[in-house]
Amino acid sequence: EYSKGQKDALLYLSTYINTGEPAYWQQFNASISIPEADNAARHCLVNDSGSGKAARYFVAGRNHPDDVQDMIWLFQGFKHSFMETPIRLWTEAEPLINKLSALGTNIREKVNSNRLSDQDRTQAMKEISAVSAELYLKESDFSQALGDTARKVDIILLFANIICILIISGSVGFYVIHTIASVRTFYQKIEEKNRELAIANKELDTFVYSVSHDLRSPITSIKGILELMKDENDPGQLAIYLGFVEDVLDKQDKFIVEIISFFKNKRSSVSLTCFSLKNLIEQIVADNQFSPLARNLHVNYDIRLDQVITDSLRMKMIVNNLVSNAIKYSDEHKPQRTLKISTSQAGNDMLICVEDNGIGIEKHYLEKIFDMFFVAHSDRNGTGLGLYILKQNIEKLNGRIDVESVPGIGTRFQVFIPLPGKVHPELRF
Repeated sequence: EYSKGQKDALLYLSTYINTGEPAYWQQFNASISIPEADNAARHCLVNDSGSGKAARYFVAGRNHPDDVQDMIWLFQGFKHSFMETPIRLWTEAEPLINKLSALGTNIREKVNSNRLSDQDRTQAMKEISAVSAELYLKESDFSQALGDTARKVDIILLFANIICILIISGSVGFYVIHTIASVRTFYQKIEEKNRELAIANKELDTFVYSVSHDLRSPITSIKGILELMKDENDPGQLAIYLGFVEDVLDKQDKFIVEIISFFKNKRSSVSLTCFSLKNLIEQIVADNQFSPLARNLHVNYDIRLDQVITDSLRMKMIVNNLVSNAIKYSDEHKPQRTLKISTSQAGNDMLICVEDNGIGIEKHYLEKIFDMFFVAHSDRNGTGLGLYILKQNIEKLNGRIDVESVPGIGTRFQVFIPLPGKVHPELRF
């Protein structure tokens, strides 16, 4: 829970900085208290303040009560041998947790006194990113150290088991074997926690990068509307433009709420709902229509599968990414720029195809475009994150994605998402 607590704290503090909602401040406090309690338990053990007090802190850090005594025993018995490196890395991470807590307190004071400026928000987000990066490195080193420790203990336990079988009998033998079994069980739990940590890291990356990539499209649309307003003197038309801005902001506010809700329940299973692909696709195209590169772009639809049952939020992120990418990488030099979006059922899969006649992708780049931070066209202000996020969402739905592209001709993405059983005839478009 230590890792989850600090990651949730980063998430809730980032959200609180941008919204000022007290609920997110409360969630931040609850999350940051988890690693703080574990750090307090470590101080008790280092200073010999009593295992009872340390146990209470470990429980406050949301460690399972059944594991606490084993944790204390390992700390006290092996702090100068096997556990020395993990404990050192744990100690080195504490100033980062304290820094995050102090940053949160400072932000809270400024929010309460209405002194939080845009410059303060920008600086705070930079500090959060820096702390997040350092914590990620510490966690990686910590996981590696625990893995190395577990392997060393396994070797020693093997010899200990042999010696116990050959030499020790009776109650002493039982005690030693029981102790060995406890250690083995504990390290199995550590391995499981390490796997959960890897998943948590990936999910945190996905959240941060989704915010930086998927939320950019409506901002670009609003900038496009503002450019139109600069040359418009008709009050009636200006009111229409302002209405467009309000619509985009309202929809994006709902999208932000959905993403936050999604990550608050990130450990839950995929949420299946029945919804209209046609409405979702048309809404996403409308949200992107005011992007400068979307002007004079001809969008064609071929909706053969409409009502589907799958995770609507993830599908919204997938389709939005494909559409915004098609617009971003359209070819301005072509007399007619086109985007075709089609849906159909392919066997037991939902198939979404997004095809454009844009600038295309070089063949030797096709295997790399889903890698994090890879940018095939540096002149298009890409972050190298969008397709990485896209693939993560598709894999979460047990789907796959295929891509075909010819430079100067265009690109076609095909997304296959398993449907939960056969689609009922009444659900077809």
